[in-house]
Amino acid sequence: MVKEYTYLGIVGGKSVGGTYRIETEKIKFSVGETIEVMKPNGENISVEVKRILDEDGNEQESAPHPKQVLYVDLGMPLEQYDILRRQEAKEV
Repeated sequence: MVKEYTYLGIVGGKSVGGTYRIETEKIKFSVGETIEVMKPNGENISVEVKRILDEDGNEQESAPHPKQVLYVDLGMPLEQYDILRRQEAKEV
């Protein structure tokens, strides 16, 4: 089995209430899912998606649309330019 990663978005900055602004890529992800934060220093941290809010502050269960601006709470401090990704297991 080969492990591959799917790019989900990049952190654009902090917003009010402990959420962080991201612009999503093409892949859907959901509340409760485990994703990975890639830090600029090379550290990778597994986290659970706690909350997703749209631009108007409405709760969402998932990030369904590409190039959507959302605010996420991953239960940890994030920094601008942190990269969010999901590990995918692919059979060879």
